[in-house]
Amino acid sequence: MTRLKCIILLPFLLSGCNLAERLSRIGDPPGLSHIQDPTLLPSYQPVSMPMPDPTQAPRADSNSLWQTGSKAFFKDQRANKVGDILTVSIDMDQEQKIEMTPSITQQSNLAAGLTNLYGMRLRTFAVKPPTTTGQDVGANGANNLLKADSNPSLNGSGSYTVKDKLKFNMAATVIQILPNGSMVIEGRQELGLVNEVREIYMTGVIRREDISSSNTITTPKIAQLRIGYRGRGDLTDNMNGPLAHQVINKLSPF
Repeated sequence: MTRLKCIILLPFLLSGCNLAERLSRIGDPPGLSHIQDPTLLPSYQPVSMPMPDPTQAPRADSNSLWQTGSKAFFKDQRANKVGDILTVSIDMDQEQKIEMTPSITQQSNLAAGLTNLYGMRLRTFAVKPPTTTGQDVGANGANNLLKADSNPSLNGSGSYTVKDKLKFNMAATVIQILPNGSMVIEGRQELGLVNEVREIYMTGVIRREDISSSNTITTPKIAQLRIGYRGRGDLTDNMNGPLAHQVINKLSPF
């Protein structure tokens, strides 16, 4: 009974936790978050990936003033250290389609019997004497003392189709340099519209060689890419429904 009371009171307790925050922004749009160092966020975790054995860098040509991949004559304008900014061109038009039509058929037969057991079959199994071919006759033949047949069959079909389409540009900041020279980038954007705030989050691992001369990189060249698009505000609250309904949906086994 005590457990039932706790389950009933839980939605009201959870809704009360956010009641003051919701009441405080009645008539006001949700505020934008402050710009801060991504590495200081509680959810930040440094990236650790397999690294090759360290090698000695080749000696640069001291007689050349030109740097490989440089846009300017004396300086490479591409991002190369922590804090540098580059542009990420996100252009994703993916369609995943999987169709399965499994068909499994299996057939097995098992038969075992006693053709002769030192004359005991006549008294034990009450069968007729063997014929000239050496086989018992009649329905109670000892040759068919044990028999099993199995013929399982499985037929099914399934279809799975997902379409994703994203196309926009956003700026990202280099937040970490890995031992092999690859860079971890992260970008965040927020857009306030009426009483709703839309947040875009992106992070991934890139190679400096893949950055174009215009300091731009495309999504196919970003490893471990993570893109998040979410919102907060009145529209999101209405789409999610009351907190009590959300708790019931999570706890309900039906």
